[in-house]
Amino acid sequence: MVNEPVEEGYTKAELVGVYGVVFRSGGTEYSYGAVMLLKGEDWGRQVLPIYIGKGEAEAIARAVYGVPTQRPMTHDLIVSMLGALGVKVEKVTIDALISDVYTATVVLAQEISGEVKRYYVDARPSDSVAIAVRTGAPIYLSKQLKRYAQSEEKFVDITSEKI
Repeated sequence: MVNEPVEEGYTKAELVGVYGVVFRSGGTEYSYGAVMLLKGEDWGRQVLPIYIGKGEAEAIARAVYGVPTQRPMTHDLIVSMLGALGVKVEKVTIDALISDVYTATVVLAQEISGEVKRYYVDARPSDSVAIAVRTGAPIYLSKQLKRYAQSEEKFVDITSEKI
């Protein structure tokens, strides 16, 4: 668990998409995983690229595009368990970049005897976003992360297809 983030230090964000990353060298293509692009609502054409594994990208894409599975996947299970316990995903925040690793927080809320208790759970950004897209919870980016944002056009050639 982590301390509550300061709300005014964040901007609401949207998931632009998850894309496969392929490097080409000497006529050979090498698959490298995926990149998740997030855009702050006041960032214009700038996006925050967060490189993630293929499995995490597929988990996000399945939720975004409503692709069914025969059995619940890990993020589906987490969301079901939270629902069974009466816990709501209030929001997720992408908080910092520390030693080349992005950090995130899943903010949970549970009403107990008329009072709302909040829980702040440390998480990977990819897991946080996978849970957010399943629950409809808003995503927020720390305003300090804008320094790592890049032009959205830079990522057009990563792949022509979203994962």
